[in-house]
Amino acid sequence: MLIQISYPVFLYCVFVFFIFVSAFSFVVGISLATRNATMMRFFDFMNKWFSVRRALKPLSMPHFIEPVLLKRQSLLGAGIILGAAISIFLLRGVDASLFQPMFLGPFSYFTAKILASHTKSFLLVGNSICLALGLLVLFFPNLLSCIEAYTDKWYTLRKQTRPLNQMHLEIDKWVLAHPTVSGFTLSILSLGLGVSMYVRI
Repeated sequence: MLIQISYPVFLYCVFVFFIFVSAFSFVVGISLATRNATMMRFFDFMNKWFSVRRALKPLSMPHFIEPVLLKRQSLLGAGIILGAAISIFLLRGVDASLFQPMFLGPFSYFTAKILASHTKSFLLVGNSICLALGLLVLFFPNLLSCIEAYTDKWYTLRKQTRPLNQMHLEIDKWVLAHPTVSGFTLSILSLGLGVSMYVRI
């Protein structure tokens, strides 16, 4: 029932969002086509480079919390085992069809049935791994340390994502060089998008 109510509301919000975006784009296009000085200054102001990598650098650095957690090793292990055991006990008595309404909106009935059964299996396997982890914390801390030494490796994607952090102003330069053509084109496309979204509501 929640899915049946929330999905149409979500679609309605998406359509309204695109209507507002198309209205804003239409105004921007008209301002460009008429070579509005304020819009030209706005474009110049927006074409500034801010380093997202520098802002997100603390999030990409490894943070080791194991020493703090292992100070209360028995409490941590008991908590993980208790939570995983309760979850497994509750999931075993749950029919997989209860997960089916979550997938009925975007998927067919047959696909939703398969995904529901896989969801239950995924949760059972995940909680079983948590149960094993709790047992390792309580009774085999040396083995857990060996596993952590193998798995606790840091991989950086900064080198691979460096081109995404560079400015590419070719389109902006073309727009500013031909503001009339680009402005009218943007306005026509925005008007078409807004009308199509309004018709779908």
